[in-house]
Amino acid sequence: MPKLHFVVNEDWAFVSHFFERAVAAKSAGYNVDISAHCGEKKAVLEGAGFTIYPHNISRSGTNPFTEIRNLFSLVKVFRKSQPDIIHLIALKPIVIGALAARIYGKAQVVCAPIGMGYLFSSNDRKARLLQPLVRFVLRRLLNFKNTQVIIENDEDCESLVSENFVKMSNIQVIKGAGVDLSLYKANPENLDSQVVTMFSRVLRDKGVLDYVGAAKIVHRDFPNAVFQLVGDCDLGNPTSFSENQVRAWESDGFIKWLGYRTDVPELLASTNIVCLPSYREGLPKTLIEACAAQRAIVATDVTGCREVVEHGLNGFLVPVRNPEKLAEAISQLLGDHVQRMTFARNGRARAENEFASSIVIDRTLAVYEKVLSV
Repeated sequence: MPKLHFVVNEDWAFVSHFFERAVAAKSAGYNVDISAHCGEKKAVLEGAGFTIYPHNISRSGTNPFTEIRNLFSLVKVFRKSQPDIIHLIALKPIVIGALAARIYGKAQVVCAPIGMGYLFSSNDRKARLLQPLVRFVLRRLLNFKNTQVIIENDEDCESLVSENFVKMSNIQVIKGAGVDLSLYKANPENLDSQVVTMFSRVLRDKGVLDYVGAAKIVHRDFPNAVFQLVGDCDLGNPTSFSENQVRAWESDGFIKWLGYRTDVPELLASTNIVCLPSYREGLPKTLIEACAAQRAIVATDVTGCREVVEHGLNGFLVPVRNPEKLAEAISQLLGDHVQRMTFARNGRARAENEFASSIVIDRTLAVYEKVLSV
């Protein structure tokens, strides 16, 4: 049986975005190994029959000696695992993993630069300094002859091809993580409530500050509106806010912080509008879940969000970093349940036709079959 080895930053991210595909690959006859920084989700992965190789790769680390040590540790893992396909997920695993795969020399490589990450969305000094180096490295790694690239949206695909990061014949658009339509049901919303929910890690680049600012504005006309923020702080990310900061926003009375939750389908069922004012995305899982749950969306007019939300069809797209426009769109939907329901029905149709897990799984397995046939 062919051996498939995933390399990802965090075990929780794998469970959230790739678990279904790994299970499907195992059912299709692959042996599946996973390299990840392990936490509480390790038991879930082992329980599914996957072999786990914990790593110490830091998402934010830039020490070259540490990264070289991580590189050769991964080479040792590959030599033990003996994979036929190595699937690298996110920028840091791609940079280290592609070099390790080349040294190992016995596997086809699939790279998934999901979202392009902090380096390509942030304007801070560190990100600006690192962008040219990362672009230089990626342009070479993604063009290795035994490498296929999976990207989450058409805009990133066109950009990577036009800027000579990868050939068109070696790239495939697969729209996000997929959504289980039997789990996220098209339940009618409660027309007596005014609940707006943002599902996101508490990061600056997800637009959390804009969400808080919009909540303050909307409360002037809709004092009973509830603005929920669902997600944890992520101190491994340079743009994360601290828990103290989020508690301060909550104490101001404009948002309700629910932290990390696993009952997302239930939370969506009790929500009227889903909001994501992100600065950049690959293809946001929270928005395809909102579509599947038949909820109207307000998101920013940025790469990734545009792939899920068609302005005026299943939601509104607003300018990035603009809490006033964000508040205006949310207020319009809070005041018009007919438009909300129209957007919601259209979103469910998009989920069924474009984002269902079965579609994403089939297309991912087709990539594996392609690389094995080379």
